[in-house]
Amino acid sequence: MEISCDEKCKDDDLLKLKKTRNKYPVSVVIMLILKWIEGVSFSGIHGFLIFYFISSFSLFNHESVGYQIFKTFTIILAFISATITDSWLGKFNTFIGSTVLLLVGHIIVIIKETITEDLILSRFLVILGIVVVTVASSIDIPCMLCLVADQFPEHQVKERRKIFSFLYLSISFGIFFTNISIPSILDKKCSYRDCYMMYFGIPAGIVTFNLVTLIFSKKFFFIETPEGSSLLKILKCIQFAIKNHLRYCSWKIPRRDHWLDWASEKFSKSHIHEVKLFFRMLIFISPFPIFWALVEKQEMFWNLQAKKMNLTVAGKSWEIRDLQIIFSAVLIIIFILMELFFIPFLQRPGLNFSLIKKILLGMVLIYLSSLISFFLELQIENAPNFRAGSKESLLRIINVADSSFNVTFYQNKSHNAYSTMASSFEITDYMKISLDSDHQYFQIILFSPKMVKEETILLEQEKTYAMILTGTTKFYSVLLFQDRTDKSRNAYAFVRIINTLKRDVFIILSLKALDLEKFNGTSPELRVKIKKNINLLCKVENKNHLINLGPLSVGASYLIFIIQDIPELEIWKIQLLEMKNISIGWQFVQFFIMGLGKYLLIVSCSEYFYYKAPRGMKVTMQALWLSTLFSSSLILSFVTYISLLPERRWFQVKDG
Repeated sequence: MEISCDEKCKDDDLLKLKKTRNKYPVSVVIMLILKWIEGVSFSGIHGFLIFYFISSFSLFNHESVGYQIFKTFTIILAFISATITDSWLGKFNTFIGSTVLLLVGHIIVIIKETITEDLILSRFLVILGIVVVTVASSIDIPCMLCLVADQFPEHQVKERRKIFSFLYLSISFGIFFTNISIPSILDKKCSYRDCYMMYFGIPAGIVTFNLVTLIFSKKFFFIETPEGSSLLKILKCIQFAIKNHLRYCSWKIPRRDHWLDWASEKFSKSHIHEVKLFFRMLIFISPFPIFWALVEKQEMFWNLQAKKMNLTVAGKSWEIRDLQIIFSAVLIIIFILMELFFIPFLQRPGLNFSLIKKILLGMVLIYLSSLISFFLELQIENAPNFRAGSKESLLRIINVADSSFNVTFYQNKSHNAYSTMASSFEITDYMKISLDSDHQYFQIILFSPKMVKEETILLEQEKTYAMILTGTTKFYSVLLFQDRTDKSRNAYAFVRIINTLKRDVFIILSLKALDLEKFNGTSPELRVKIKKNINLLCKVENKNHLINLGPLSVGASYLIFIIQDIPELEIWKIQLLEMKNISIGWQFVQFFIMGLGKYLLIVSCSEYFYYKAPRGMKVTMQALWLSTLFSSSLILSFVTYISLLPERRWFQVKDG
C-alpha cells in the first residue's frame, strides 16, 4: 500500500493496518522477530570479516590508522545511505536492500572458505565482503528504527515507545547470543573448514529466511513514498539566506530575528522552521561523540580493573568471558522486567518522564557508574595479593604463536583436568590448578585447526606460572617459567625479554648486554630504572634496530616479546598486574548502573530524534545520532596519536 498523503490521510491508512491485541501492527511484530534472529547473523559475520581483514593485512589492526580510516568510511557511508533512503529509495526498499547485501556477505565468506589456497583471491574476497557488509550495516539499524516507528498512528505514543525499547533489547540479545555461540564453535575440535562453514551456513539460511519473509509480508507494512531530497532543500535555503543577508547588509534595512529569516522571500515559514530545527538537532548531537569516547574509555578501564580482581564468585572460579556473559544475561532480564512491570507501575500514579529527562537520567547513571568504579579501584589497591594455596598452583597462558589453541591439561591419560582457549596474541585468565602432592607433572594437549601437539610440564604448590606458546606454521613450542610477586617498588621496573625469532638477537639495555638465542631465547629478569625514554638497541644479523619500550610503571613486571624483524623490528609488551584478593563480583554494581544508563540514553535519544527530525529526514537524523556511538574509538585513537601514547602492541594482564 504505497501512498503519499498528508498526516490525516496517513493516520487513516495506519488505522487500517492489521494489528495484534488491537495495539501492535503485525508488521511491527514481524520486524521484532526478524531483528531478533538477524542480530545473531549480523554480529557474527561482521566480527569474523573484521578478523579476516586484520589477519590478512597486518597493517590493519584495531589501533592502526588504516582501521580507523575504515571506521570513518563506515560512518560517512551511513550518512550517504540515509540521505538516499529519505530522498528516493524509501525505508522498506532500503531495508530489503540491506538484507540482500548481508546475504551476499555470507555467500562471499562461504566462497572464501572453499578457496583458501588462492591467497590473492582470498584477500580480494575479504575486502569485498567487508565492504558489502559495511554498506548493509551502515543503514540497517537507522532504517529499521524509522520503519517500525512509522507503523504507529500519532496517538499510539506508549506503544511506539515500548517498541523502541524492545528493538534495543532484540539487538542486545542478538549480540549476547553471538557472544555465546562463537566461542562454543571455536572450541569445537573439528576441522577448520567444517566449523566455519557450519557457522556461516546457518546464518546465511537465517538471512535468506528473513529476506523471503520481508518480501511476502510487504502487504502488512505502511510504506511512505519519499518526497525528494529534504537535505538538498535545506542546503538551498541556507545558501539563499546567506546570499540575501550579505546582499542587504546595511544599517538602513531592519534586522531580522534569525539569520535564516533572510530566506523568507523564497521559502515558506514552515520550511525555514524545519531548517532551524535541523541546526538545533546538530547542536544537540554535538557533545555525544566526546561523551561516548569517555564511556568507551571507562569500559576499557573496567577490563583492566577486572584483570586485577579475583575471579572467584559464590565460591566458584570463573573466566572473565563467562562472567561477562552472565552479567549481560542478568542485565537483559532486568531490562525486560523493567519494561513489562516496573515502568507501568510507576506510570499508574502519574509519574512520567519526558524524553529529555530520561536522557539526562541516563547520563547521570553513567557518571555514577564511573564514581563507583573509582571507589572500587581504591579498594583494589589496598587489598592483599591473591596467592595460590596449599596443593594449588596458578597458571595463565600467553599465546605469541600465529594460531589459536584449545589447551587441555591432563593429570593422567584417563582424567581430563582443565581446558581453556588461548587465542593468538592474547592472554588467558588465571587457572587455579589442584595438585595431588607438593609437585606434579601434567600432560597438555595443544589443539588447533592446523595441528595437535603434546607436552609435559611440572607444577609446584603455592607457585604462580606463565606458560608461553610461540612458533609459526607447524613448529610450535612451550615455555614455562615461574613468576615472583615479592618485588621491590623502589624506582625500578622489572623486564624479561624473550626472542621468538628464527635468528639470534644481541641487545644493549643501559649498561647490560644480552645475547638471546633464536627460538625462545630468554633473558634473566632485569631491573630497569624508571625514566622518560627507555630504548633497546638490538642487532639482528648485522642490522641495528632501536626500540622504545614506552612508559614503565614503578614496581611493575613486563614481558617483552621480539616477534618480527622484517621490515622493522616489532615487539609485544605485556604488563603483569598483581591479582588482588577481592572478588570480581563487585563489578556487577557498576556494570548494572552503566547498562541501565546506556539503555535509557540510547532508547530515549533514538525516540527523540525520530520525533524531532525535520520532515523527510528521519533516517538521516537517526544515522547521525547512531554514528556518534561508533565515532568514540576515532576520538580515542586521535587522542592517543597526538599524545604519543604507547605503541601498537600494548596489552595489560593480571599477575598472581
